[in-house]
Amino acid sequence: MALVRGFADPVAVRLALFYTAYFAVAGVMLPYWPAWLEGRGLDPVTIGAVLAVGFWVKLAAQPAMAAVADATGRLRGLVILLAAGALLVYAGFGWAGDRWHYLVLAALAGITFQTIMPLGEALSLAEIRDRGLDYGRIRIWGSVAFIAAAAAGGWAIDHFRTAVVLPMALAALVALVAAAAFLPRRRARAGRPWSWSAAARLVADRRFLAFVAAAGAAQASHSVFYGFGTIAWRKIGFDDTVIGGLWTIGVLAEIVLFWVAGRLGRFGSAPVLLAVAGIGVLVRWPLTAIADTVAVAAPLQVLHALTFGAAHLGAMRFLQDNAPPGLEATAQALYYALVTGVLMGLCMPGAGLLYDAVGIAAYHAMGLLGLVTLAATGLLVRFSRPGAPAA
Repeated sequence: MALVRGFADPVAVRLALFYTAYFAVAGVMLPYWPAWLEGRGLDPVTIGAVLAVGFWVKLAAQPAMAAVADATGRLRGLVILLAAGALLVYAGFGWAGDRWHYLVLAALAGITFQTIMPLGEALSLAEIRDRGLDYGRIRIWGSVAFIAAAAAGGWAIDHFRTAVVLPMALAALVALVAAAAFLPRRRARAGRPWSWSAAARLVADRRFLAFVAAAGAAQASHSVFYGFGTIAWRKIGFDDTVIGGLWTIGVLAEIVLFWVAGRLGRFGSAPVLLAVAGIGVLVRWPLTAIADTVAVAAPLQVLHALTFGAAHLGAMRFLQDNAPPGLEATAQALYYALVTGVLMGLCMPGAGLLYDAVGIAAYHAMGLLGLVTLAATGLLVRFSRPGAPAA
């Protein structure tokens, strides 16, 4: 795993195990949860609404949990509690019947599972900074787990149909609870006491807002893919093992980027990575809209290294360099809340409506978000110049 002077750093191993377990859950849920919902009889608009509920709920839940974490310093304990809660919530989906059951459970998932990662990232970045570790080479194990889970999910659905998705997700959540308990104990060392006014100043900072717009537009461009990519490929005629392979290609490309990220030098700065992500968005999604064969779809999946990988690395680089002392978890949570809460919450229902209306052509609209990423990155660079007027 991550190595320090030739020996595995025990803290790096613990962090890597957390990412492994978390993204094992994601590797099952992200590609196949919409298909599981469809198998339960939900239509595309309802699926979009169920997926969006969690995004909207975590808009409030993530900053609230981060406020508790920054104020108390008990990041690890809160992650354990949320992981256990997520296990119970997803077990409840097995008994869901009416539409409102799914909506309520999705809201609870937004409070539990979807608030875990900002806290885990805050703890990880603090340890990585203090110990001189390489974020990309720790985070890479999450991508490896995603690949394994996605491939296993595709094989399992081919043999046991979509009903197998929920048991696989529950098994991965059990592993996440165990990995959370194994995280390093760390109390926040705040430079000043946490306060709402300090959090408000962060939100009002125009550099932070430009950063959120840049990274958020790139991540939100995945709305059609995350919500309906598997369903669309199935309708084209791809079997589930092939679909699992396509998801795997994307994450393999992401892994390569994470592995070399520490050696990018000035090309690994937040603005450069975000600009590269914007270019990837402009190229990937319009071409995906017309990719009706595996031979065409597979190479396009390599661009996931840009649309997701570069955007994520750029975001983590910005937060590592710019999060105010004592607000590390809050900065992470605000980023996740605004990006995967507001922006994804707006785009996911729109993705459902677009897909319901025009099918796979909905990807064309996602490509336009690359322009937003590039424009916002330009503003971030401008606001970061020495002598730029204060916000």
